[in-house]
Amino acid sequence: MITLDEILKSVNSYTDLEYSSPTGTELTTRTNFANQAVREAADSYRFQVFNVDYSALATCATFTLPTNFRELTQSPKVLNSVGEYDEYKLIDPEDKYSYVPDEKFSYVLGNPAGGYNLILNGLSSSASLSINYQRYPSGFATITDKCELPDDEYVKQKVISFVLQSRRDDRFTYVNAEANQKLANMIGKEARRPIGDNQTKQTRTYQNFTIGE
Repeated sequence: MITLDEILKSVNSYTDLEYSSPTGTELTTRTNFANQAVREAADSYRFQVFNVDYSALATCATFTLPTNFRELTQSPKVLNSVGEYDEYKLIDPEDKYSYVPDEKFSYVLGNPAGGYNLILNGLSSSASLSINYQRYPSGFATITDKCELPDDEYVKQKVISFVLQSRRDDRFTYVNAEANQKLANMIGKEARRPIGDNQTKQTRTYQNFTIGE
């Protein structure tokens, strides 16, 4: 994967005919464009690179999810007294009244600004919790940060399209269509990725973490 600096140099060579790094306001603006491109891609598909396997100790029915949590990819599992994992079916919060009080189900409450909590109905004692979730992209904080997406060419093309759009350049429509096609191709390749392929590695986080309500 290439760095933000390399992406912005390639963008500059197209938009300004000079292979150099932008500076000042232009650097800030184009960095924001690059982050927007990555966020839009993450919004459109669950890329494996944003998957996190997370284990922790839950001490009560309300569990505070990690700060980079975006959405669960499957129902949470809790280790029971005989060493097996019980699945807590993931439901929409408004459906909780359709279940009996001690039934094992779960739902997520919260928002990106205030954070998210996982509610584990039927959890009566401390237990090991295992979840898989999609995290938010880390983004480009510095020009040396590397692109997280499987195809950095999409980011280059999307940033170019943002720059052209801001300049009301007629080439915007064509370049943006090319960027969208690269995104579609990236999603297609990810969807066809065979199980066990380590080309794009997941981020795995294992913690022994105790929280209260």
